[in-house]
Amino acid sequence: MRFLLGICLLLLISCSKRDEDSCNSQGFEGSWVWDKSVGGIGGWTDTPQSTGKSIRLEIDDLTFKWIENETLKINQQYDFNLSDKPIFGTEEKTYVALSDGTNFSVELKGDSLVLIDWCYDCYYHHFHRK
Repeated sequence: MRFLLGICLLLLISCSKRDEDSCNSQGFEGSWVWDKSVGGIGGWTDTPQSTGKSIRLEIDDLTFKWIENETLKINQQYDFNLSDKPIFGTEEKTYVALSDGTNFSVELKGDSLVLIDWCYDCYYHHFHRK
């Protein structure tokens, strides 16, 4: 019983022990450059070199912009949330919800950002801070 209580206590304080960036949207804001996308039913890897694409994200406190080959593809407001019902896995996921209903799970570690399409067999998009 004490063991179980100890595990529960560890889980409760884990968010306060994590980087501030992973618990709120402040670290999410900024300019991000695409490194690669991995996924799909075949587990493919796309890179700027293999696709000829350049992708950049410009994120401020209100707007999420996805710029591909210097063309604005997405320009929407967003909310930064925590989901207790992720589409995959069992643990809570931090996610960004765009105003058109598109969702990405977010993994943020220092100068690395991973956006995960919110569907099965979709892509993990890896970015680094500009």
